[in-house]
Amino acid sequence: MKKLLGLFILLGMAAGLSAQITVTGKVTDADGIPVIGANIIETGSAERGTLNGTISDIDGMYTISVPTDASLEFSFTGMANYTTAVDGRTVINVTMTEQTALIDEVVVTALGFKARKDRSGSTSSSVGADAIRSSGEAGILNSLAGKASGVKIVRANGDPGAGTNIQIRGANTIGGSTQPLVIVDGVPISNDNLYGSGSSRSGGVSQQSRLNDLNPEDVESVQVLKGASAAALWGSRAANGVLVITTKQGKLNQGMRVSFSSTYSVDEINRRHPLQTAFGQGTGGSYSPTSANSWGDKIANRTGGADAVRNTGEYFLADNGDVIYPITTKNSQDIFVDDNFDAVFQTGHYIDNNLTITGGGGKTTNYFSLGYLTQDGIVRNSDYQRATVRFNNQTFFTDKVVLTTKANYIYSDGNRIQQNSNTAGLYLGLLRTPPDFDNSSYRGTYFNASGVAFPDRQRSYRRYLGNNINPTYNNPLWTTNEQEATTTVNRFNVSSNLNITPVEWLQFDLRGGVDSYLDKRVYFAPIGSASFNNGRLDTEDLSNTELNFDAIARVEFPDLVADKIGFNGTLGFNINDRQRKVLYAATQTFLVNSDLQNFNNGVAPFEVSNSKNHIRSNRLYGILSFDLYDQLFLNLSGTQEAASTIQGTYFYPSADLAWQFLPSGNGLLSFGKLRASWGQVGVQPTAYRFGTTYETFTYSTYDDALDINEFGGGFRLNDDQGNPDLKPEIKTEWEIGTDLRLFKNRFSLGLTYYQNEIKDILLAVSLSPSSGYLSKYANSGRMQNKGLELDFGFKILENKSYGLDLYGNFNNNRNEVLDLAGVDRVPLTDQSITSNAIVGQPLGILFGSRAARNDDGSLALDVNGFPILDPEQGIIGDPNPDWRGGLGLRAYFKNLSFNILFETYQGGDFAERTRFVLTSFGTYATVGNEVTLDRDLVNSQGVTFPAGTTVRGNIHNYGAGDVLLDESWYTSLGGGLGGSAINEFSINDGSWTRLREVSLAYLFRGDKLKSFTGMQSLELSITGRNLAVWTDILGIDPEVNQSGVDNGFGIEYFTNPSSRSWVASVKLNF
Repeated sequence: MKKLLGLFILLGMAAGLSAQITVTGKVTDADGIPVIGANIIETGSAERGTLNGTISDIDGMYTISVPTDASLEFSFTGMANYTTAVDGRTVINVTMTEQTALIDEVVVTALGFKARKDRSGSTSSSVGADAIRSSGEAGILNSLAGKASGVKIVRANGDPGAGTNIQIRGANTIGGSTQPLVIVDGVPISNDNLYGSGSSRSGGVSQQSRLNDLNPEDVESVQVLKGASAAALWGSRAANGVLVITTKQGKLNQGMRVSFSSTYSVDEINRRHPLQTAFGQGTGGSYSPTSANSWGDKIANRTGGADAVRNTGEYFLADNGDVIYPITTKNSQDIFVDDNFDAVFQTGHYIDNNLTITGGGGKTTNYFSLGYLTQDGIVRNSDYQRATVRFNNQTFFTDKVVLTTKANYIYSDGNRIQQNSNTAGLYLGLLRTPPDFDNSSYRGTYFNASGVAFPDRQRSYRRYLGNNINPTYNNPLWTTNEQEATTTVNRFNVSSNLNITPVEWLQFDLRGGVDSYLDKRVYFAPIGSASFNNGRLDTEDLSNTELNFDAIARVEFPDLVADKIGFNGTLGFNINDRQRKVLYAATQTFLVNSDLQNFNNGVAPFEVSNSKNHIRSNRLYGILSFDLYDQLFLNLSGTQEAASTIQGTYFYPSADLAWQFLPSGNGLLSFGKLRASWGQVGVQPTAYRFGTTYETFTYSTYDDALDINEFGGGFRLNDDQGNPDLKPEIKTEWEIGTDLRLFKNRFSLGLTYYQNEIKDILLAVSLSPSSGYLSKYANSGRMQNKGLELDFGFKILENKSYGLDLYGNFNNNRNEVLDLAGVDRVPLTDQSITSNAIVGQPLGILFGSRAARNDDGSLALDVNGFPILDPEQGIIGDPNPDWRGGLGLRAYFKNLSFNILFETYQGGDFAERTRFVLTSFGTYATVGNEVTLDRDLVNSQGVTFPAGTTVRGNIHNYGAGDVLLDESWYTSLGGGLGGSAINEFSINDGSWTRLREVSLAYLFRGDKLKSFTGMQSLELSITGRNLAVWTDILGIDPEVNQSGVDNGFGIEYFTNPSSRSWVASVKLNF
């Protein structure tokens, strides 16, 4: 009887288990077009142990086996979720509707977990994959420009792979990096931008930001965490904010999907310095073939024809066959401004090909991608290549154990061109070249009067016969063709996260990651190069490795007390280890002139160094989150951190509060939330600052018997005193704000006011010479920021077939340096105009030579009516803007989409040092004028020019009547180099408005496309980047920065130009 009863029980269980039916159907949108890739999930299946789901195919069709009493949930990005009970039906067709707004948007937290934005008391901005891809940028950072309030993104210049400076809510430190921490899939990675060999803050090449190693095609979203409360879990690494990047992955129960995209760009210089073409090389109105300036004779007044030369004695035989003899009389009227320009600039382009393969079964998902980018820059022989491989896998061992692994390999290389304050720089040699000098025959053999040959000489406009090994300035063709600054990077990063959910309310995450790269750099200048007349070879190997491990426990009780109180908690522990090693070697003298880049050709002494930087840190962190009546949300967090660069431990607390005073509504206001947050974050000291170290040296500063090199070298005590009492810089920030949605969620508005103060800023403090040291690294500065941020979106039109969206952002930031440990000024850059930290002023204030002024602020003038030089340098400008903003418009009509984005920067000063110096050299267009005087005028030397005289120059009134600005003015106080000129006159309003991006795309899809091509969809798009810039600045995009990725900004000095681009793209989905 018992056996019979057991049999009936088993049969009953089998009958229950077999009560399955197969459901089929079609998923379409409101227009009846099939929805490809919609997720169909049996609700509650995960709790039974196996997630049961599928996706719709190219025709929108799906098939799934489920119990007769099951429910199905249909979801797709950009559309409202739909759930329906099966009730025994075998055919269920579903029409999905678009979401009218991003209601309760999901964001990514500092730890990489998803959270509901409407429950957060701190603010952040999110940029999705479509916005990144449609930007047409080859790097992630530049694709974010103009898309988020409070985020300043500035590309150093238009060189391929050039570094990008990103700053969130102003500068948050003085001497260190202001770049945010970058988290990719929950693990920190490097975004270094190291100058290294062949470069510096004032001259050299523009190095790359390491974040640009990532392939934008692999990125799902970028979350910008702006406030201290949102980033506090990262402790002393979060003062500059955090970028949280999530990469793509496959989907469960998705068949293999293959996508291929190819992008081609056409890049041009976006602004060109205007140069004069009327006057030749020389001074005082007379031609001189060796003069530095172009204040010579009027070219149109020459006789024309060939120059008169002396064809006996010395001469130059160029490699291209041209023979150049000494000029005795300049007859030619030929102008070479455009030819010289075209010889070094070109139409650049890049080709970016990407292949992705995604898919998943019932327990695994996979994402695989290959990317290859090759770019030729707008400067000839500048290039950049990047190859990437990524594999992301997610394995559901059970519904309670999930392993996610993501691995990425990147190879990149490139050649960069010298720039800035650098006699080997491209623009310095090109723009100073007189309009009547032809740069084309730049290399060859010089023969002296005795017939002795000097091969491989450089011919520049200062040394037009190549008769000196020092060309003074490089011929720009020598810079582009003979010198090299190459870099080769191999990078690998991998992260893995094991998620264990033993019970519904408890989860454990074990997460580890490693990010490692080797950057091999070579800088080569052959014999005869400016700056390095005897040649130079630098090699530098920079290796960087970061290891990271987290153990995290999370509990979640959404209905802790009768559906009225919910609670979430997180407890985690982090171990982080960062190492950087630099191996450097250089020689500045070659035995023979050769293109062979080998130290065997070098002459001792060699420069050799080997440095190491190693930082370890541990963090214990926790979060307590409370949900009261599904309306009031409180988050409390704290981080206790210990690091090898500080003594003891430091605690970083934070709190944020959100009140949904209107969770939903049908009137004018659809949603309303008030929020407030407070938090502390920090900046770690640099390594090895506790004790006073020794350093090597090889020679004394005098040629005497004390030359230590005679005794095999030696060591000396560093003049920077160690400090065992170092502690991290602490930034304390609070913010308040509101998030509103109106008109049935069609209009969204986010408004935030924030204020922060950074204390114990780390600076090198000067010491009394009697101490035996020059300086001491100490916590000694204080600074603050305050500002307003606004983000909005408005769905003006919304229909099944068409739509129109307006979106934008606004922010202003007010920065002030409050204390510098007793000193008034700390320079951040060098050169004639410097960026500075000055007490009572915003960081980056411009300082340099200035005009003397009267008590009422007017210019003090000499007896001729000209300004005079103030003997004391002072503040001459503020590059910080009054405000920044972005305004965009998105439109779609069926499968056609359009997007346009404008960005503006209003109120900051800009130092046009290139223009200012070129007026002294006589090559800038503004000094190519001729005027016929209608009255007597005096120049700066007191010389009177009578009415009726035609002179070269300009007329200006400084306050005491019109005066003549001619060569005497422009080559003294009104132009020129160094502090002997009034550099204040190079400062102008740096405001700009630009067409940041505009794109047009069309998506082909449907049965006909599939039947003819086998493709699910085909997308064609064209994008324009930086197509127009409206500004008062001449000749250069005021967005460029002489200092590259640095705290100093608003200064340009022979900086390589930016570019504008047209980008065409095709994407095939199979």
